[in-house]
Amino acid sequence: MLIENCGPKIEFRDIAALELELSAGLPDSYREFLLRYNGGTPTPDTVDVPGAPGTPTDVQVLFGIGRSVESSDLEWNLSLVAERCIGFRVLPIACDSGGNLFCLKVERGVAAEVIYCDLHAPDCVSYRVAPSFEQFISKLRPLEH
Repeated sequence: MLIENCGPKIEFRDIAALELELSAGLPDSYREFLLRYNGGTPTPDTVDVPGAPGTPTDVQVLFGIGRSVESSDLEWNLSLVAERCIGFRVLPIACDSGGNLFCLKVERGVAAEVIYCDLHAPDCVSYRVAPSFEQFISKLRPLEH
């Protein structure tokens, strides 16, 4: 996988602050991704979301910490998901071109499973995408024409 438009270099303390705010630990694979890339645009970028309307969809951008484009920043997207997906314990990690979110679901103090949150559905419907961030990334594929 190729990541372009990476975010600014961050330190482990930046991730620790995010985990504290979230009250959950992040998976090692996601911590490593943030330290290496801090978000960006993936290639390939297509992923299947079983059961979701309009699947497959794209991963337009993976979010990062302190990114200059507000809509690509983790903090900004945490606020968005808190406002749009009331009752969900998630960390938004990416979006598709339609503005829907890919999130790490937080359970028992750990953010692990990747879900797709359809922000256009009433009450923010979610769909399971992958059991881990690592498996989510491995599911990215080129769009078949």
